[in-house]
Amino acid sequence: MPVHDLGFRGWEGRRTPPLFRSWFVARSGVALVWRRRWLRLLLVLAWLPIIVPAIGIFVFEYSSTDPDLKRFVAQVLGGPMGRPDMAQAALQDPDAIRHEVWSMLILTFFRYPQLTAMVLLIGLIAPMLVSYDLRSKAYLLYFSRPLSPTEYILGKSAVVWFFLGLIVTVPAMILYVVGILLSPSLGVIGETWDIPMRILAASVVLVIPTTALAMSYSSLTSESRYASFAWFATWVMGFVAYQFLTWMSVTEVPRRRGRRGPRWDEVDVDLDRWRLLSPYHTLGKVESWIFDLDKTEASVWPAMLLLAFITVAGTLLVRRRLIARLSI
Repeated sequence: MPVHDLGFRGWEGRRTPPLFRSWFVARSGVALVWRRRWLRLLLVLAWLPIIVPAIGIFVFEYSSTDPDLKRFVAQVLGGPMGRPDMAQAALQDPDAIRHEVWSMLILTFFRYPQLTAMVLLIGLIAPMLVSYDLRSKAYLLYFSRPLSPTEYILGKSAVVWFFLGLIVTVPAMILYVVGILLSPSLGVIGETWDIPMRILAASVVLVIPTTALAMSYSSLTSESRYASFAWFATWVMGFVAYQFLTWMSVTEVPRRRGRRGPRWDEVDVDLDRWRLLSPYHTLGKVESWIFDLDKTEASVWPAMLLLAFITVAGTLLVRRRLIARLSI
C-alpha cells in the first residue's frame, strides 16, 4: 500500500470565482515588483514632466487677461508648434482653441516623457514576469490550482497595466484637474469634458498592445535579459528605420532633379509610408487621432489594425507557450 499517492487529485480547497483569480496573480506580482527601489525612483522621475504641460495650461488660461502672455502664446503656436491658424485664434478668441491646446499639451505629455518612461518600465518589468516563472518552474505552482492559462496571462499583464497606469493615466488625469483649477472659471469643464475619456482611450491604446508584445518576448525565453534586449531593440530599430527611410524619401526628389540638397518647400513627404515599422510612430498616430488632432482617419486604420494584431498574436503566443510547457 503506497504511503503517498502521486496520482492526480482534485482541488479540495475553497475555489475563488473565476473573475477574481487573475486578481491574486496580479496582486502577488505587484507586491514583488514594488520591493525594487529603482522602480519607486522611476515612478517619481516619471511624474516630474507633468510640470511642463501644467505651466503651459496655466500660461494659456491667463493669456486672456495679460496681453504679453497672449503674444507669447501666439508666438509659440505659430513658431515651435507650427500652427499659424491657432496663433491667430490665440490673439482673437482664445476660448475657441482651448480644447485643442489642452489636447496638444496632454498628447505631448503622452508622446514624449511618458512614452519614454513606459518603454523603460516595461523593459525592466515585463520580461521577467513569464521568463522567470519558466526558468524557476514557478508556473507549476500557479497551475497546481484551478487557474487557466488565460487567467494567468491576464493576471501577469495586470501587473504591467498597474504600473503603467501610475505613470501615464493618473498623471494625465491630474494634469486635466490641475488645468481646471488653474483656469479663471469652472466653465472650462463644459468645453473640455471629453478630454478625460480621450485620456482613458489613449491609455488603453498605449498599454495593452505594448504589454502583449513584451509578454510574448518574455514567453519565448527563460532568460529575462534576452527578452529585455528584444524589447528595447524593437523600439530603437523601428525608430531608426522610420527616420532613415523618411529621410530617404525627402532626398529622393532632389536627387532626381540633380540637386545635392532638398528644397523643403517642394518636397511633399508621406509620413505614413513607413510609420508601421516604428512602434513609437504607430502609437503616436493613433493617439493623435484619439485626441482629435489628426484628421486623417483613412491612414489611422492600418495603425489600429497593427496594434490589434500585436495584442491578439502576442496573447495567443504566450498562451501557446504555457500550454506547451504544461503538456510536457
